[in-house]
Amino acid sequence: MIIYIMNNWISMRQKEKKNFVAVRTAYYKQNKARGILAHGYREHTNSPNVHERYTHFNYGMRYQSLDDCITQYKAVSGRKPQEKMNVLFEHVVVFSEDQFKEAKPSKKEFDECMRGYIKAIHAEFGFQPLGYELHLDEGHTDEKTGQFKRNIHAHVYFFNYDFKKKKAPLRDLMKKGKDENGKTRPLNHNFVRVQDLAGMAFKPLGFRRGISKGERNRKHLDKDTFVVSKKLSEIINRYDKVRRLVHNLDKDITAKKIKLKEQEERLAEYQELEELHNTKIQPMILAFESLEDAFKAGQDYEEQLNSFKKLQSEITEKDLKKAGRKIKKI
Repeated sequence: MIIYIMNNWISMRQKEKKNFVAVRTAYYKQNKARGILAHGYREHTNSPNVHERYTHFNYGMRYQSLDDCITQYKAVSGRKPQEKMNVLFEHVVVFSEDQFKEAKPSKKEFDECMRGYIKAIHAEFGFQPLGYELHLDEGHTDEKTGQFKRNIHAHVYFFNYDFKKKKAPLRDLMKKGKDENGKTRPLNHNFVRVQDLAGMAFKPLGFRRGISKGERNRKHLDKDTFVVSKKLSEIINRYDKVRRLVHNLDKDITAKKIKLKEQEERLAEYQELEELHNTKIQPMILAFESLEDAFKAGQDYEEQLNSFKKLQSEITEKDLKKAGRKIKKI
C-alpha cells in the first residue's frame, strides 16, 4: 500500500511540476556572505555538480555590491553592521527544465521577468537588490539515457536593509503572525507571498507558482500520502549526522591538502587525501545536495535517494569517523 501511494504521489507531483517556478530562501552573516556571492556569481567554485563546459551559458545582472551596501548602511545608521546581523538574503528561484526548454526565453525576456520579481520583492518587503545569476551549468547525467538533466535555477541576492524605513526587514519577514483566532499561523504568509510574486513575475514565460511543502502537506495531500511525505522527510533528517561528518571532513581535507602540497616529502599522504576527497567525500556532498534539492522542489527524488544509499554503503559512518581521526594526526 505504501509503495503504491508513494509511486502514485510521485507521479502526481511529476505531472504537476512540469512548469513550476519555486523559491527557496537562505540568509547569511558577513563571514559567509562573500563566499556565497562568489559561488553564485561563479567567481570561483569547486562544487562537484557544476559542469564548467556549460558555465558560459550562465548570465545575470549586478545592481550593487555587498561592500557598497555596507558603506551605505554605515552612512545611514552611523555604524557598521553587527557581526550577528544577517546581511545577505538569498533567493534560489528554481525553474522546471521542461518549461524552460519549451519557452526558450531570450536573455532579454528572462531578464525582464527577473527584474519584475526583484522589483516586487523590493517594493513589498524593502530588501535592497544586489543582483542575480541564472545557473544553467548544474545538474547530473542520467545513467540510463546519458542525457544531461539541468538543475535550472537563479541565485537572487538582496542586502537585508530597507534604506527608506531604516530597518532590516528579515526579522519581520520571519514572523508567522496570528490568524483571526489569535493562533500562530501554520504557514508564514510572507514566504507564501514570495511564492506568489515569483509565479506572477514568470507567468509570461509559461511558468506557474510552485506549491510549497507546507501548503502541499496541508491542502493537497490526503492522509496516507501525507504520511509517506513525512516519512521521506524523516529519511533526510536521519542523514543529518552523516552529512555533518562529510562536510567537516571536506573542510579538514581541503585544509590539509593545501598544507601537504607545500611539502614534497609528504606527497603520498597528499595523494591519499586527494583520492578520498574526489572519490568519496565530494560525491557524497553532491548526493546530499541533489537529494535535498529534489525533495524541496517536489521532484522525483527516488533516483537521488538510491544514489545516496549506494554511496553510503561504500563509505559508512564508521569509515568517516576513522578518516576524521586519521586526518587530525597528519
